[in-house]
Amino acid sequence: MKKKLDVVIVGTGMGGATVGYALAKAGLKVLFLEKGLSHLSEKMPYMGNFAETYGFKLAAHERRQILKACGRNISTIHDDSTARAKEFTPFIGAGTGGGTALYGAILERFKPDDFVPGQFYSSSNDAMAIPQKWPVSYDEMEPWYQQAETLYGVRNAFQNKQMYKDVPSNISTANQKVWSLLKQNGQHPYLLPTATDDFDSCKDNCQSFLCAHQCKNDSAKCALIPAIEKYQAELIDDCAVQEVISQKGRVTEVICKRGEEQLNFSADRFILAAGALVTPALLQKSNQLANGSGLVGKYLMRHYVDLFAVQIKDSDVLSQSQKQIGFNDLYNYEQGKFGTVQSFGLMPPIEVVIEELSEALPSGLNSSVRWGMKTIAPVMKYFYQSYFRDKLIFASIVEDLPSANNRIDFKKGQIELNYSLDPSETERVEIQRQQVINAFRPLSVSIMKQAENNQRLAHACGTCRFGDDPALSVLDRFNRAHDLTNLYITDSSFFPTSGGTNPSLTIAANALRVADAILSEVKSNR
Repeated sequence: MKKKLDVVIVGTGMGGATVGYALAKAGLKVLFLEKGLSHLSEKMPYMGNFAETYGFKLAAHERRQILKACGRNISTIHDDSTARAKEFTPFIGAGTGGGTALYGAILERFKPDDFVPGQFYSSSNDAMAIPQKWPVSYDEMEPWYQQAETLYGVRNAFQNKQMYKDVPSNISTANQKVWSLLKQNGQHPYLLPTATDDFDSCKDNCQSFLCAHQCKNDSAKCALIPAIEKYQAELIDDCAVQEVISQKGRVTEVICKRGEEQLNFSADRFILAAGALVTPALLQKSNQLANGSGLVGKYLMRHYVDLFAVQIKDSDVLSQSQKQIGFNDLYNYEQGKFGTVQSFGLMPPIEVVIEELSEALPSGLNSSVRWGMKTIAPVMKYFYQSYFRDKLIFASIVEDLPSANNRIDFKKGQIELNYSLDPSETERVEIQRQQVINAFRPLSVSIMKQAENNQRLAHACGTCRFGDDPALSVLDRFNRAHDLTNLYITDSSFFPTSGGTNPSLTIAANALRVADAILSEVKSNR
């Protein structure tokens, strides 16, 4: 790696792989650094199922290795949000493809209103909350959304969305029944924009584990592999960036660790795309790099996600894919702005539930209670499967407000999380819950409350927000750090608001937009 590099990219998730693909395609020499393992080989072990099912009866250190092999993060986070601090391992991706290797492959656009926050944001009781308009408009983003939808092979994409007069025939019979009911209740269901090649092979889009069929269109498949195989980009996996070094307003190199070896890389430009948790932590431990505004790590958002089990008598609930439909009637509701409701797909196996329950316990009780739950796991599995046999699962995503009190800090060698809901946020969550129940009436609906759970960090964003004012943002409108001329951030850290739907497509569209800006600058400097 002694050759001169044009760009070093940290992370291969949606933001990193997509921007790297566009830059490599244009002829730049691109190096990807990935903290996790490469899963680009089709013969990789532990694919096609949850990591917990492979390591359920193993010791803790062996389970961690399987987590890593399954594309999962193994680093713990210290949650200091309440008086009873705790540590946990967030369920997020780490490896080629980042979070997209685990995502449910639903790529939906933000709405035009998401780019222009209105009075909705003044409802927060947090005096430090600063309403932040996106420095780009929906109209500016629209062509990049189109390009991202093409790159990731999105079916039922925005431009093809329509209000169906009849129930679609290409969805499960259970979803057909729910579709008809939603229409009767005044909702407007639609087919989810899905990034998969083979809907039948990839049941429920291999959500939360590595796809063994190569049918899920994640950032590794659609961007990273083409960048390497077609456009000579290079990848180093299992490579953790330790520090970013700068001199005179420019980043000069990154210092990495791979096994016991230290690696240093220099380039003309550097792009951080390690995720909204790791990217701000890396800047903080790099001598507070890019933090002239004091906002690095602040304004963390993660979405309020709840699951709803809708009871419906249908024999195909467990036999067919169910992650197919959604409705946005509550996105801008008469009582305020909330978010989307989408099919969640099948529930994870009981082993995942046991792992999460045991991790939530105090450390002194963890091992003994976990052993007890393992012992009765077969009984738990029977009742667990029986309960969900006749239920469709839907996920409700509620936009959370940006608050400077919600933040990521790097302290004592570990990421520290502070995140809490103020009363107005709690009220919005409860309103959304009731409205979702009403949308499915008269069916019986059970709520699996997750909105208040700080372990739900898959949609983390906002910790290095972009904007036109350097005093109120970390990045400029092209995602370049205000304080540094050659450092960019293209993961979800740049979001000034979180929107009310999955952030993945917006990350991809913006990454293509940023790549175009970089290429324009390169061309003008030649």
